[in-house]
Amino acid sequence: MSDGGYTAGSPKHFTRDGEMVVYTSSGCVRCEMLKKWLKSRDLEFMEKDLDDVNVMAGLIMRNAVVLSAPVLEVEDALFTEDQIFDDNGLIKDELLAILEEAE
Repeated sequence: MSDGGYTAGSPKHFTRDGEMVVYTSSGCVRCEMLKKWLKSRDLEFMEKDLDDVNVMAGLIMRNAVVLSAPVLEVEDALFTEDQIFDDNGLIKDELLAILEEAE
């Protein structure tokens, strides 16, 4: 996913200096899990609802296609559900390592 300056999340693109956004949808258990995980690490973020047509339109206008929630956005990096969670539904250690590296 590299159109419009957006890339799949990677350590070199991740920084806590910019605004962090969690894109969610109603009834999304993993969305709640990600938000609690971020809060437990004292990370501030904005929440945007993917059920909102304007939110989806804004992503599409930036050439960012989101097919499922949650998605974590920090500056030009988008972390998709597969990049956030492992096969057991737990948040990947790699995401924690990226956050620690960015501090």
